Amino acid sequence: MRSALCARHTECLPHLPTFNIASAMLKKKPLLIVEDDPVQQALVERMLSFLPYSLTVVATAQQALDAFQKVGHEVALCDLNLPGDLSGVDLLQRLKETPHPPVVVMLTSDSAIRSVIETMRLGAYDYLIKPVQSQELEEVVARAFARAHADAMARRAERERAEHYEKRLASRNVAENLVRRQNDKFARALFGNMFTSFSQGRGVGALTTLIAMLAGAPLTEDGKNYLVAKDILDLITDNQDTVNTMIETFSELQLLVSQDLVLHDVSLGEFHKIVSDLIYELSPLSQIRRHTVLLSELPPRFSGEILKLNWEFMRKALRELIINAMKFSDEETTITVLVEYKFTRVLITVLNEPMRNEANSTHGIPEEYRKIVFEPFFRISRVVREQYRTLEYGLGLTLVDKIIYMHHGKIRCTSLKNSAGSEDEANELVAFEIELPI
Repeated sequence: MRSALCARHTECLPHLPTFNIASAMLKKKPLLIVEDDPVQQALVERMLSFLPYSLTVVATAQQALDAFQKVGHEVALCDLNLPGDLSGVDLLQRLKETPHPPVVVMLTSDSAIRSVIETMRLGAYDYLIKPVQSQELEEVVARAFARAHADAMARRAERERAEHYEKRLASRNVAENLVRRQNDKFARALFGNMFTSFSQGRGVGALTTLIAMLAGAPLTEDGKNYLVAKDILDLITDNQDTVNTMIETFSELQLLVSQDLVLHDVSLGEFHKIVSDLIYELSPLSQIRRHTVLLSELPPRFSGEILKLNWEFMRKALRELIINAMKFSDEETTITVLVEYKFTRVLITVLNEPMRNEANSTHGIPEEYRKIVFEPFFRISRVVREQYRTLEYGLGLTLVDKIIYMHHGKIRCTSLKNSAGSEDEANELVAFEIELPI
């Protein structure tokens, strides 16, 4: 019974070790513990005392509600059997009725397992059997905070969407004028970025330099051949591979604009698994700058909904967006991928905390660039990040845009306010949001 109930809560993070989630927390997270047994209370408090959580320990449901109103805890550990007028189930229901409910983990005994099933139906995230084991407690609490983070990102995304549509309706003329004013600026930036793309880093620019080096290599005694160092030949091969990848990308773009994709029925549950596997595959890249990638959970009742997908191309699009977030995020930050079912559509959002732009010290993607980032060869940053082994020609987001279009979907670049930071920081998250029809 224990493993069956917990499976649905862990499937979205099957490959993320607990320490990665904990290390992503840059400050202590508020954790509410509701336990009336002094022994169990002390035991849980001791197990969690060395982890990055700010603990609030209370003994009754009313004390818990008072504490939550003051602090707004992200996660609550709640005993099922509490003294007083309110039980653990009552407390769970009260907390779930708040505007920003915490993720609730129930504490129970073996004899109360039937009641646990009821709490799961009412919205409890998970449960622990007393006396709790240290490792299990750490893992469940870490997953609960990961869930709380994803829920918070989803709420912010929803607010941002509402504000976006209101602004779009109210200021369409202003936006059109803005686009016209940016045309000349975009044209100048386009050719500058094309020059940067083809002259810096691996690929065409490096290959041109290497061929020039070959021309200066010494000749054999008979003067018919060049003596070329193995290192130079290895570099030529490596850069030739990059040029081939660029040609392949152009071929894919040509395919996408010249014919329809073959789309297949894919359940939302299968799609969620594809995203989860992709995140695991990208784990080595996430370690380059110590990023944590979190995936939101998918409620089981939505897993059977059907999408029309070419999963191979859609996987390429999501891979590009996640790697793009890694390349342009500050070190040791969290990248969040949200998969949300909205009845007639599915929303996939990739959120990251951007680093400051090297050229003009702006933070993230300026509003005037949020449409033209999908244009070929357009790049805001001129820094080449070769360690990610991706094309640096400003074609990645163009490919993503075409893939989404061929799925009859939409993609937009926007931003979300990140309320987790301090007031004097530029607390804004970059969001790439895909909308696909059901």
